[in-house]
Parts: sequence; C-alpha cells; structure tokens
Amino acid sequence: MAYALFSPESGVPDLPRFFGSDKVIHFGMFFGMAFLWSRVIRQKLSDAQKKNSKNFTNYLVLWIFLAIFTEYVQQLVPGRSFDYLDIAVNILGGTIGTVIFVYMNKQGSILV
Repeated sequence: MAYALFSPESGVPDLPRFFGSDKVIHFGMFFGMAFLWSRVIRQKLSDAQKKNSKNFTNYLVLWIFLAIFTEYVQQLVPGRSFDYLDIAVNILGGTIGTVIFVYMNKQGSILV
C-alpha cells in the first residue's frame, strides 16, 4: 500500500482505468488495511477486551489520521497530487473496514 501511495505515478502499475477507478483503489486499500490490522490488534487483546468495540473507536481515529497524512505526503512525490476527495474515500474505506470488522467480531464470525 505504501508503495502504491508514495511512488511516482510512473512507478504505479498500469491497471484498467474507468471513471472513478482511482477512488475505488483508494477505498479498497484503506478498507483492506483497516480490516486486516483490526485482526492483528484483536489478537493482542484479552478475551474481555475482544468483545468491546470501544477499543476500535480509538483505532478508527488512526485511519482518519492516515487518510489525511498520506494525501499530504503525496504532494511531495513527483507526478502525484493532493485531492480532498481521496481523503474522503480513504476515511470511508478505513471506517467501513473497521465497522465491518467490529460487527463480524460481535457476531463471532470465523473470519475475524
């Protein structure tokens, strides 16, 4: 994910493009990262803490920070630019990834 976000545009692999494909990629990266990192954090929590969604509220703040931070850093990379809509899509992806993880965790899903 860091490679895709912080490498010059010429270093990003060519993918089929369609209207909004950049936003779909941003959403998918943050959704996947939020969901998978939530799994990692869950493994480090005690049994009592695992069912408590408040632990993931603070973690959600991390995705908001990362969404904003990554866009500001992209300004420094040649061929990349800052985009407020990317920030919104990044936050949305991280939020939905975390919320789905919390929901699945409360349901006792084997995926979490």
